[in-house]
Parts: sequence; C-alpha cells; structure tokens
Amino acid sequence: MKILALGGCGLMGQHFVETTLKLDGWTTLTIADRDHAAATCYARSLDHPRIDAVQIDATDRGGLTALLQAYDIVVSTIGPYYLFGTTVLECAIEARCHYVDICDDPEPTLAMLALHERAAAAGITALVGMGASPGISNLLAAKAIQTVGHAERVVTTWGSTSSAKENADADVDMGAAVDHWFEQLTGEIPVHADGRTVPARPLSEVRLQVPGIGHLRAHTVGHPEPLTLPRAFPFIRDSVNVMVFSRPLIQLLKVLQRRVDSGLHSVAEAAAQFRKLTRNIESGDLTWRESTALVTSAALEAVFPTGYIPSEISALAELRDGNRRRVCSAWLNGEIPGGMGANTCIPTALAVQMVSQGLIGRHGAFSPEQVIEPHQFFQRLAPFVHRKNHAAPVVVLQTAVA
Repeated sequence: MKILALGGCGLMGQHFVETTLKLDGWTTLTIADRDHAAATCYARSLDHPRIDAVQIDATDRGGLTALLQAYDIVVSTIGPYYLFGTTVLECAIEARCHYVDICDDPEPTLAMLALHERAAAAGITALVGMGASPGISNLLAAKAIQTVGHAERVVTTWGSTSSAKENADADVDMGAAVDHWFEQLTGEIPVHADGRTVPARPLSEVRLQVPGIGHLRAHTVGHPEPLTLPRAFPFIRDSVNVMVFSRPLIQLLKVLQRRVDSGLHSVAEAAAQFRKLTRNIESGDLTWRESTALVTSAALEAVFPTGYIPSEISALAELRDGNRRRVCSAWLNGEIPGGMGANTCIPTALAVQMVSQGLIGRHGAFSPEQVIEPHQFFQRLAPFVHRKNHAAPVVVLQTAVA
C-alpha cells in the first residue's frame, strides 16, 4: 500500500503520519503539501527510509490526478472540505486511488457520498469522515444500535468529560477548527427528524437520559452523523449531534451565535472573540445584558453542576416498544491522549490499515458505519486508549429499560 498523505505536515496530518509509522500494511508514505519546504522538513525529521515528500497544490486538478495515479490510497486532512472535499475525491476517482478523509462538515459529506456510483465504477473505496466525530462516534452508535435493535432515535455526542478538562481545553490552540465550529453553531443546521432531513437551529437544548449516567443537558451542533446514520440504518426516525459543555460555555456560545446571526459579527470575528474570552486575554465588548447572562449561567453552574459523560465521544440509541423504552449508551472506556489531533487521526490511520488488509472491501463512497465492522475497529483502537477500567472492554455499553 503506497499512501499519499495530503496535508501530512499539518496539525492533523502529522498525527495520521506518526500513527501510521506504528502500523503495518504500507510500503511508502509520501507527505504532500503546497508548501514543499514544510513537507520536506517534516519528512526528514521522521528519519524513515520509506517516507518522502512532494509538492502539490490541491487546486491543480490535473496535477493532483496525475500524482495520485502512482499511489494506492490518498488520505486528505486538508480543509475546508467545502472547498477541497469533492475536488480531491473526484481526482482520486479519476486516478483509481482509494480515498479517506476526516470531513466533519455536513454539506460536503453529502456531496462526496453522492459520488458513490462513480467511485464504485472506478473500483475504489472512499471513506468520508473517518475521524473522532464523525468516525468513532458513528461506530459507537452502531454498537448501541446492535444492542437495542431497530433504534428509532440515535444521538451522537462529544464534548468535555469534566469542568477541569473543559477549562484545560480552553487553553489549547485549535486553529482553524474554531472557525469551522462557529460555522456549525450559526444559521441553520441539518438534522434528521420524523424520517427526513430538516433545517434546525444550532445550540438547541436536548435532554438526554443516559443509562449509567443519568439526566444530561446537551446542545445541538451541525455535524454529518445525523445525515449519514439513517443511510446505514434506515429505521432511524430522529437523529442529532450534540455537545456536552457547562452552562457558562454554552451561554458564551449563544451570545456569539446571536451576534453572528444578527450580522454584528462575521463567523471569523466571533471565533476570534471566543478565543480571547475563553483565554481571559480581554473582557471583550459584551453588553450589560450579555455579561449578566454569563454571570447568571455561572451562578447556576455553581448550584447545579453540569453532568458529563466519562468519554469525550459517545452515542445513544433508543427503541420504543409500546410504552417501554429501551436505551443503550456507548462510550470509550478511557481517553485517547494527545488532544484533538490524535483523537481525530488515529482512527484515520486504523481505517487505512483496514483498507490495506482487505477488511473494507466494498467499492463506492461511504460513511464509516456503512462499511466498517465496529468490533474489528475497536479492537485496533484499544491499544491507543488509556483505559479507566483495565478489566473492562474498550467500549462501555450501558442499557436501560423504562
């Protein structure tokens, strides 16, 4: 398996590359980037005989297609995917080169999945959204669905596991990921309701009864899982992706959301304001009403602390049978150290290995839950998870009937 890591010297791409070095199933790994000097410098720093570098501009369709013809699989960690997603996948199809990415944007995800017939005709496997969320979240949802049966409602979740973790994460520079996050917190987002895709408002509150945890407050965000899970499991009637964060953080997001939706801020300006406020660089230009709302949310948090899920990524599947409600929650038994990059791109590397070993053999364009067997994937993920309970499996499943 000859691998081209497109954007392999970037913040996300480096985690993919360095995880792949620990795995078998590949012969050559090439770091590809528009910045040839950065790609070459990073490749040399790895000091590995089967790693090299090449310069490529992903907007050069002809050049990229020609380059991909020399490789078995391309892994794209370059965004935004509304600009590069379909372009790179179309080049991969023309070059008959397998494709994996970490897209977490709903609209580009659907556009790339719409290339299914072309990918199948080219004899390639294209895996869209193989990161943490989507990626791990989809496969946790699949585990929960396997447990309850034909689930009517599926909720995928991500966020913090404690107030301390939330505060620590606020100090981490997530770069362009914050701008993308605010894109999915403003305007309208697609969700699955009553068996169809409909527009909804982000940051809407969702009350969850999570087996093994109890009642939780969560809030919606734009993500691909609610659109892809019903494609794999057509019996799903309702699906959303939600975040679990403290009241003060959610209130701050709502303040900035209103500013963007009213035209006072652009998405980029709101993201910049968020970075400053969460790092206490400055107080910002909050109005009296906005400041009061934040103070009130902090007071409520002190009296009624937010409940968290033990894992940063989880899923819940629910089946109603008459007056009975059967629910299964699924989460990782521990955490993947290394932050957002490791959580996102370790799964990517494992999926590439599964393609190389013939464990993902179907041709076409797919989301993870359509073609990856969850048990096989989580067996491979287990060595990368620092478990909380070493006697328990890597995926915790909690079931309740009410």
